[in-house]
Amino acid sequence: KALPSMFTSKAMSRSIGAAHGYSRPYHGGVCFLFLLVTFQLHSTFAFVPSGHEHHIRSLNSSINTVQSTIESTDEAILRDIDKNHNDDANQLCSYLESEEITSAGDEILQTIDTTTAYQSPPTPILSDEATSALRTTAQRYFEKIRDSNNGAWGMEQVDLDELFSTDAESDVSWKKELDDALTQNIYPLIRSGWPSHDALSGNNKPVLTVTSATLVTGWGCPGGKATLTPLDRDAGLFVAHIDLGNDGQVANTASEDTPVMGALYLESLIADDGEIQSHEPIVGPLKPGQMVVHRSIERTSAIVVPSDIHSLEQKYKSSLDTVSRRQIWKAAERTRHYALRLVLTTKTGSNDDTDIPEAPTEERSYRLRETSRLLDSRMQYLTLASEVDLNDAENHLRLGINYLVKISSDNQLGLDEQSYIDKAVFHFEKAAALCPTDARTHSQLATALRAKLEYEQRLHMEGADRDYDSLESVYLNRMRDALERSVQLGSAAVRVCANGIDDLSLSLHKLAETLCRMGELDAALDVIDKWAECGSLRSGLAVEDKNHQHQSPIPSFKWIQAQGDDDTNTTILNRRDIALTTVGDLRVFEPADVSLLRAAADKHFAQTAGQQTSRYTMQYEGNSEVHLDDLCSADPDLKLRIDRILQEKVYPLVRAAFGEDEDEPEPKGSICVYDSIFVRYNAEQAKAAGLRGASQPLHQDGGIYSVNIALNEHLDDSENGFTGGGTFFEALTVGDGDDYIQRPSAPGHAIIHKTTQRHAGAPTTSGVRDILVIFLTARQPEKSEIEEVTWRVERAMRLTPLAKQLSREKLISCLKLATKNDPTSHALPYALGVHLTQEGDMNDPSDERWEEICQGVESFERSIVLNPADARAHYNLGMALSDRHKYAMRTRRMHLLPPPQEAAESLINALETAIQLEIKCDEAGCSNGINIAEAFLTLGDFVLRLKNFDLARLYLNQVEECIKGVGDTGEDWAQSMLQQVSAMLDYIHENEAIVKL
Repeated sequence: KALPSMFTSKAMSRSIGAAHGYSRPYHGGVCFLFLLVTFQLHSTFAFVPSGHEHHIRSLNSSINTVQSTIESTDEAILRDIDKNHNDDANQLCSYLESEEITSAGDEILQTIDTTTAYQSPPTPILSDEATSALRTTAQRYFEKIRDSNNGAWGMEQVDLDELFSTDAESDVSWKKELDDALTQNIYPLIRSGWPSHDALSGNNKPVLTVTSATLVTGWGCPGGKATLTPLDRDAGLFVAHIDLGNDGQVANTASEDTPVMGALYLESLIADDGEIQSHEPIVGPLKPGQMVVHRSIERTSAIVVPSDIHSLEQKYKSSLDTVSRRQIWKAAERTRHYALRLVLTTKTGSNDDTDIPEAPTEERSYRLRETSRLLDSRMQYLTLASEVDLNDAENHLRLGINYLVKISSDNQLGLDEQSYIDKAVFHFEKAAALCPTDARTHSQLATALRAKLEYEQRLHMEGADRDYDSLESVYLNRMRDALERSVQLGSAAVRVCANGIDDLSLSLHKLAETLCRMGELDAALDVIDKWAECGSLRSGLAVEDKNHQHQSPIPSFKWIQAQGDDDTNTTILNRRDIALTTVGDLRVFEPADVSLLRAAADKHFAQTAGQQTSRYTMQYEGNSEVHLDDLCSADPDLKLRIDRILQEKVYPLVRAAFGEDEDEPEPKGSICVYDSIFVRYNAEQAKAAGLRGASQPLHQDGGIYSVNIALNEHLDDSENGFTGGGTFFEALTVGDGDDYIQRPSAPGHAIIHKTTQRHAGAPTTSGVRDILVIFLTARQPEKSEIEEVTWRVERAMRLTPLAKQLSREKLISCLKLATKNDPTSHALPYALGVHLTQEGDMNDPSDERWEEICQGVESFERSIVLNPADARAHYNLGMALSDRHKYAMRTRRMHLLPPPQEAAESLINALETAIQLEIKCDEAGCSNGINIAEAFLTLGDFVLRLKNFDLARLYLNQVEECIKGVGDTGEDWAQSMLQQVSAMLDYIHENEAIVKL
């Protein structure tokens, strides 16, 4: 489910001349749009950083005015922006002292280093009493909010004025200390640290003031993250980040001697020489009351760290899962940390609406940019922002993104397409030059360069006189360079938990694809390994502790086995282990665990009111999904329960069951959760949408192992249970058995299988079926010289969709590499067979083309050996044998074919097996979408060429029955097929009449 499906829908596969049940699920344009949209959602509409909410609220009044006059002149827009800034500077946070230009703080001016990106005096500016008073008041406030917000934990923030206006018990003794800190420390520090800043001088004698004071806190619970604020820029001109400390270790966590402290991740501190040390961008650890001052244009993230962060050994620099990262993660779980963030700007004191002072350049730029998000005329605002401040990288980044959006959303661009692509490239290059440490700009530059390359490719295919090969080389090299820098920068943030893995995963995905297009497959494998490592870091659920000796028993289990086929390969045993199912009194989830999980899911679905929150794109009517990490982040008790189940039952069970597999060794590193999702199948909703029931199609999962846990009862076990449902295993369709749909024996029991095992969610035909699916992978081994062998499965699964973006020659090389990494995968030789037989030119009489066709047949045969139950492989083998026969006749190579009788038996066996398997799949509601009518037509055509009229008539008569059975007699493809059948039957009749004469 975590990977794109390799198969087309039934409707597509029926068209005559299509790839016999196989098609590419996405092309460059769709993939490009997905990456672009994902980036926008993540970076533009995520958690609002401190300081933004004040300004966005105050911008609304001016936005309403602007929207009524869409054609506003630039001068009118700027006038409105200036007034907005002036109002904020004079009205917001008026309870805090503004600057007065005096000699106070002169001693700071004499000792400051003006060459650094930040200032952080070692002496705290707030006392322990003040920081404690702020924390205590914040704790009471957030507890009340949490009670009314269903107990949700995570990053929380509150305006300082709201915090104390709603708390009658609050101690405001800190107020004078904060005012003194502003006037005696912060304001003088800013003036001395950035003496040449344009906003700090002028005829209007601007003074510094606070426009936003936000108290932020985060985590201190199982699964907690290290960030108090996301990695982003702030509003205003400057930010003063003041650490407020924490209240020590929270309950339910292991005792640790190392204190937890606050810090600030400052992206611009990343070295520019290519060798990034994880600790370089960290300012801190910070003592309670200590501050860091920086310009608002800096991208920062407030994080928590162990106090010895700078002394932690970096054992393996190539890994993302460093010692530092693990210790930071533990620190985040141990305590809930607090910080105060002050956003500062300048004001002149003028309140005259007729003489509004001009806002500082950075303020104008920021406010124009933020206003543009909410308007249809956003390009006007973004363009004006870039003209106001030529050196603001964020303006160029937003402009580039919006030009790409225009390209992807408007099919009528015509000649403007090249112009828009060139503008996108220009703005991303400008952004990367202005802010070389921003991973986003380099990633988006690569996306724009890809759009440019695809545009050039279209011109080349249309006959344009261009040296496309040279252009392709240039653009691919530029894309690689940009993506390598993006990965480098993104890795630095991930290693210290300053950012999640989503942005980095996208860059690694794009880099791996680019390297494959360049033919640099060895380099691509290294990137794919890091991409797979990202997957192992995705979840915050417990990681296997390999050093812990588990004393508690694990659930008993038995194997679900499929019949073998001695005719395909004598080395395969007659019975094959497909999956295990737990049995007995000890369940994976006890009834109390099931109740807790279902209650959490019920609460989530009630809150979202049917809105889908799953990250997976394969969604079907009647299915509701929520990621287990999302449920656990809102319920620490659930997180603790899940972690215990993983450590005591799931991980030991997987080791016990799969540890003896010689062909596929168990993981060397710790087993961990790749992802986990709660799925609710609602039969009535699915039927209302015209479906047979709530289901999932045939697919393979991501990761290495899949754990499917039942959470409620089937009708066989309870009168209130659901009907239908269960896991359909394709492998069980071989033989004469009919038990290819499996369900755990009771709620809390599980079915566990390798992710490469093709399966489907059989339609739930009445009631509601709840399940929890956990996808497992492995962390990189602690000893860097040990290779994680199970990642070869991940390599193969990730190479396969990448291959489909490549030219045919490189695609085939990529699939062969994937097969080399996972020789046990049946999907890889199947995909290789498709491309060898169906993507080539059947009118090419060369020996090379003949060899490709023969290799394609062999690939399908290999796929069937590995998975005799794959109806698609049998179907495509039959089609390939038929095509090979026709090709051999046209090119005079009949002498190279097997004897006629052997060839006929092979083709008939392949297609009849495909038909038998597909009928079973269809009866279970888990069809491959194979065109059975076309299979019968091919059989009839083939045996007719062998003059077997009786058998040909038998096959051809089945064609019309199949078409009528699916109700497609009016389709063009069906009419064409029926015409062919009619012609063949007439031919049979004529020849039989001649024989009688």
